[in-house]
Amino acid sequence: MKAVILCAGEGERMKPATSNTPKPLLLVGDKPILFYIFNSLPSDITEVFLIIQEKYESLFKEFLQEFEIKIEVSILFQNKEKWGTCHALNVAKDYLKDEDIFLVLNGDDIFLKEDLEKILKSKVPTYGISYKKISPRYRTCDTKDNKIISFREQKEEEKGKMIPCFSGALTLNKDFFSFCPVYINSEAGIPDTLFSAKQDVSFVLLKEWIQINTNEDLILAQNKINGV
Repeated sequence: MKAVILCAGEGERMKPATSNTPKPLLLVGDKPILFYIFNSLPSDITEVFLIIQEKYESLFKEFLQEFEIKIEVSILFQNKEKWGTCHALNVAKDYLKDEDIFLVLNGDDIFLKEDLEKILKSKVPTYGISYKKISPRYRTCDTKDNKIISFREQKEEEKGKMIPCFSGALTLNKDFFSFCPVYINSEAGIPDTLFSAKQDVSFVLLKEWIQINTNEDLILAQNKINGV
């Protein structure tokens, strides 16, 4: 089974730490975020595609060598003119166009292996979701009968409360590549594209998910990994 890890983001909210280092290679404890992601991959995953910015190719190759990543890994480059997770995934289209299921992970989120295993065992497509207090700029979802029935803006009364949010872990299949990319501002995202196609989307409630979007998140992740 194949997995795609999306590592081409700019990491704007974490500069200057990400000025010369892509966010997936920032250290949590003494290891990069990407190390923990590889460590959480289910045994069913036999091939991984890393989607990166071409300027960081040498850094990612150094990571793969230094941490002796044994699984088969191919490095692919994000198109500089087309941004968003939908376009990032499309870089690997030729390698996934015949797949009935593949795993997609954000390169700046840390997961439990058992959670990813549950996602893989669920009906495709399936998202990992968690209840968190999230920034108003992030959207939430409504669920019913173990299905996600909407992907929407937060309501005023939901702000500052624990609400369901999408993690950066999901399964898709070859059908996704037939959907027309849906843009929010200048980026085409996977969730927007998926829901515009009126797909029946399942979900798994994650036991743990460490999301790293800010420097504060990185400190919290450090404390979590170090058992503080």
